[in-house]
Amino acid sequence: MVEIAHLLDELTCAGCGTPNALWLYPVRGVVECRECGEKASILLDPLDGPDSLGSLDGLDSCGGDR
Repeated sequence: MVEIAHLLDELTCAGCGTPNALWLYPVRGVVECRECGEKASILLDPLDGPDSLGSLDGLDSCGGDR
């Protein structure tokens, strides 16, 4: 089975500081650094649709809704 992953351009890993090494696995709800292996769980709202990944305007600086 092929798993879909998206490179998160222009983002830096908080664990190792490597830029452009973060990959989003939307089916598993995980962001992973390909350099150090650090992982973070995420929550996606299925009602927003697939285009919701392209905009983070709805989040404030702490990651919550405005």
